[in-house]
Amino acid sequence: MTNHFAVIVQRGAAWNQAVPSSEQPNYDEHGAVWRKLESDGFVAMAGLMKESMEVLFIIRADSIEEVHKRIGEDPWQKDGLAKIARVEPIDIRFGAPPDPR
Repeated sequence: MTNHFAVIVQRGAAWNQAVPSSEQPNYDEHGAVWRKLESDGFVAMAGLMKESMEVLFIIRADSIEEVHKRIGEDPWQKDGLAKIARVEPIDIRFGAPPDPR
């Protein structure tokens, strides 16, 4: 059974504040991982939180372990440019994005 999770990702200690995200190491590889996660139906929605500069993802997964495993494939997670700050199961009451799987 697929569940929904809210995931907040923060910039990690390796993030260089002096350059934009497009100039961070492994930018293209990072983008490729997330495009694949989206095309697989794992990512339902995502958006930059403007005040905190964190990213909020709505994820479709069977478990929190799957969330950590799949997001852990991101080179920015591996290199300390980004880190999962919080994962929490959510119960979407209305407006749930359709599941493409």
